[in-house]
Amino acid sequence: MNRRLIGVAALLLLVTFYAFGTGFDFFFRFLYVLLMVTGIGFVWAWLNLHGIDVNVNREANRGQVGGYLVGQVSIVNRTKMPKSWLEVAETTGPSADTSSRGLALTREQVRTWRVQTYLARRGVYQSGEVTLVSQDPFGLFRLHRNFLDPHPYIVFPAVEKLPNLDLRFAGLPGESRTTRRWSQITTDVASIRSYVSGDSTRRIHWPYTARMNELMVKEFDMGLSAEAWMLLDMHQMSHYGVDLDEVNNTEELSVTVAASIINRLMDQSIPVGLASNGDQAHIYRPDSSEEQRGRLMETLSEARAYGQRPLADFIYSVGEHLNQLNALTVVTSSVDVQWASSLNDLRRQGVEVAVVLVDRSSFGSPADMRFPLEALTASFIPTYMVRKGDVLNDVLQTPVRGIPRSNVTSIGGCP
Repeated sequence: MNRRLIGVAALLLLVTFYAFGTGFDFFFRFLYVLLMVTGIGFVWAWLNLHGIDVNVNREANRGQVGGYLVGQVSIVNRTKMPKSWLEVAETTGPSADTSSRGLALTREQVRTWRVQTYLARRGVYQSGEVTLVSQDPFGLFRLHRNFLDPHPYIVFPAVEKLPNLDLRFAGLPGESRTTRRWSQITTDVASIRSYVSGDSTRRIHWPYTARMNELMVKEFDMGLSAEAWMLLDMHQMSHYGVDLDEVNNTEELSVTVAASIINRLMDQSIPVGLASNGDQAHIYRPDSSEEQRGRLMETLSEARAYGQRPLADFIYSVGEHLNQLNALTVVTSSVDVQWASSLNDLRRQGVEVAVVLVDRSSFGSPADMRFPLEALTASFIPTYMVRKGDVLNDVLQTPVRGIPRSNVTSIGGCP
């Protein structure tokens, strides 16, 4: 409560006591003045809040961490009485800060201004919640009136550019100097060789046959027919620091890693799917459309590390959707090692597997990633380590120790 109002109330009680206790005219006059000032102040503040309309318009209904929420606030005085000592506070949601200003309005005046709020955290929020605060000239009363016109607003996770992302994340050997032969006919020809008994006539390369004066057949690789999957581990026991810091924790860094890799792969027109075992389990099959990009980013915006399903069990479930044309990337900060054997089973099925370990010790956890790293490198699974403060483009170029990098280029042709 306003300290000044408390003081006036105490003074009223004291003056009232002396007025009726002594009967002196001075105390009665003083009491009347205090009552008049208090009444005028309350009526002033109350009238200030009536006959006013407030509107909030946004330029978009989505943004990204690191960007700004831009819009316009309009306040209209629909009465003939001037308004003063007003404050407008627009509650935006994605940031702890609010856009507010003090103003006065003449009769039937319209005031409009732009608001710009920094987006510090991913998530789904309600914008358009406005609080109008009125104060009397004596500073005794602060009355509030809320104007609610909520609009859902999605803040996408932060995304870092990855021009040198390692090719293993895409599973596209047809675009590198290391190719994987494929028994089926695809649109990507890897090489041409001499015909041998049993080759299908559909594989014959007739122009080259005419040039070489012998039957020549085409060999194929997977090429751009490959699909990428992102598995984001959101099991509650896999993360550290979520309850200590809303931004600097393994959950947020894991989401940023997943979003950045997805964004880079989809920029290359590679179909990408997403699986997450968070508070709500999600499995989206690969697609390369812009609608899919928006769908995955919205899912990552809401993903929280409250999942109950262990990573090893979830990998087996996702494996039912994978085949030899798929590449799977697992992003986790789990120190458990049981899930590493699940990845070996997928590799035996022909699935390309890579793992990004988010180092929880860089956020203050007493446990480090030594045991899962040893299990993965012993199985020759490409593993990348991301720590707090790392530049993702640097640490996602090359697997950590124990994984050979022979003849592998980065996505987009960058060495």
